[in-house]
Amino acid sequence: MNVKRVIWPLVLIWVAACIAGFGTARPALLWPFPIAISLLLIATFWLMARESGLQQRVANIATRARSLVVPATPAPTSDSTSPPGTRERLARDAREQLDVLEETLDAIAGRLKTQFREVAKKSRNLEALVNGLAEPIIATDNNELVLLCNAAAETLMGAAPGGLLGRPVRELFTRREVLDLHAQARAGTARSAQVPIITPQGVRTFQISATPVPAAWGQGVFGAILALRDVTELAGAVQVKTDFVANASHELRTPVSALKAALETLQDGAIDEPAMRDRLLTVCTANVERLQEMIRDLMDLSRLESPELPVSLQPIDPFELQASMAMMFEPLCTPRKLTLAFTIDEALIGLRTDPKLLALILRNLIDNATKYAFDGTTITVSARLISQTPTTAAVARFTVADRGTGIPLALQERVFERFYQVDPARTGGTKSTNTRRGTGLGLAIVKHAAKALNGRVGLDSVWGEGTTVWVELPGDIETLDTPDSE
Repeated sequence: MNVKRVIWPLVLIWVAACIAGFGTARPALLWPFPIAISLLLIATFWLMARESGLQQRVANIATRARSLVVPATPAPTSDSTSPPGTRERLARDAREQLDVLEETLDAIAGRLKTQFREVAKKSRNLEALVNGLAEPIIATDNNELVLLCNAAAETLMGAAPGGLLGRPVRELFTRREVLDLHAQARAGTARSAQVPIITPQGVRTFQISATPVPAAWGQGVFGAILALRDVTELAGAVQVKTDFVANASHELRTPVSALKAALETLQDGAIDEPAMRDRLLTVCTANVERLQEMIRDLMDLSRLESPELPVSLQPIDPFELQASMAMMFEPLCTPRKLTLAFTIDEALIGLRTDPKLLALILRNLIDNATKYAFDGTTITVSARLISQTPTTAAVARFTVADRGTGIPLALQERVFERFYQVDPARTGGTKSTNTRRGTGLGLAIVKHAAKALNGRVGLDSVWGEGTTVWVELPGDIETLDTPDSE
């Protein structure tokens, strides 16, 4: 609105109203009109002043905006005193400053783009690093919700990619030990413990480390990180070692106690009684032999469990092995009228394997059979080639079968453990005159020896009827130079 176009008509109306008021007989009736006109003039003048102030403010803002691009310079005039080309020079300076500003903005944009690219690269590398860890990693926020996890954690929980994000930690873990570790980390204290956890692969033992995550700003803790390391095998090895020491101590205590009791009885005067002396000396001899057998088995087992176990593969003659086994066990079989029957496949001549480990396997299997077979029965030892093709190596199967006490079905998977013995056999095996007792290490030795030769072992047994133990070993067949082949 242009106020100047309104002000002059209002002034003329106000003057006319005043003259009319003084000239009338009843001026009181016309005086309110000039007063109203006066108030209107006052409002008009105020609007004019306000409009002028706004225009000045707009002009100041425009001047400041122009000064950001072009420095303040005197406006060019058409005065003859102005140097020629002033307008062109100012325009050129303005363009140069705009070019500099554009280059500066481009440089800033380039640096920001580079920084964003580096941040994205580091983020991808960090994500790849976390997902590359074999140990499950789970990070929670202040509300105990999963904020970050890796692929190993999703596999552990059986979740799809991204399926753990946003889920409460109490929904993932139900064991009190894990939740306590997480709560202590949220309280600001790092903790670690071994906890068994049920997984899709079964019960696994994990070493869980809970670490607090400090808040990015200010004091306090934002969340916690749970790192899980699968130590099932390590925990099992520690338990096996503990059980091994306890079982070895128990097995050694029996013959040592028998020897001590026999010697003390001899010292107390039994040495002068021929019958008692001979009986006690027989007890001492039997227990010394048991100790020797146990020490031998312990040394064999220790050697087989060593990662530096030397394995020497060479062609063998199974008939020579048959002769040595028959000679070794004849003194044990004769008193109980046991018969060793061998069935050897001639195709095994030249089988490449470790002869010492194979002899160790057969010796322990036959020894077990002689302990638990019924008197007057036959122990069958067989060896045959079960597979050989031009593209695969030969596989030899060795079996030792006896007719004896047998092994209950529920205990057959445990007989390959160290020092494990079927209970009725721990007192001497059968009801005959057999008093030999096993060490509980024979089948464990067989299992480790077969493993060292990349083979496998198993058994079939019927309680009260007998047991057949088999070992399958891979190997090539080489032709041996024998007298028959010449």
